[in-house]
Amino acid sequence: MPHDAQHESMMNIKQLRSELKAWGRYWAKQEVGQGYSSRSACDRLGEPFIASSCGGSRDHMPPDHINRYDMKVWCLAHDCRRALRAQYICKGQWQLIGFDSKKSFLFWLRRAEIALLGG
Repeated sequence: MPHDAQHESMMNIKQLRSELKAWGRYWAKQEVGQGYSSRSACDRLGEPFIASSCGGSRDHMPPDHINRYDMKVWCLAHDCRRALRAQYICKGQWQLIGFDSKKSFLFWLRRAEIALLGG
């Protein structure tokens, strides 16, 4: 039985990461499509994810599955949000956010993923 629970847990992290990749692709595409094309999507990484800048406008509301992850991510610690943004929106370019080391980035990324699995 412990093996089955471990396997189920691994499936959950795989599913979470897959959904976070879709979330990241959506916001990366929105940043490029809304006038940020003169800057890299990762150039804004010093600014953590905040709902007011990513929640869409009256003309454009993100899909429900994106909104669900926006709210989940919004509830995380500041460094967790930065790590998720670096990993999933900017394809792992953690240096641009200002993490001191890759070890620090990975710590916050794993902490964020674990928090999202639990909540």
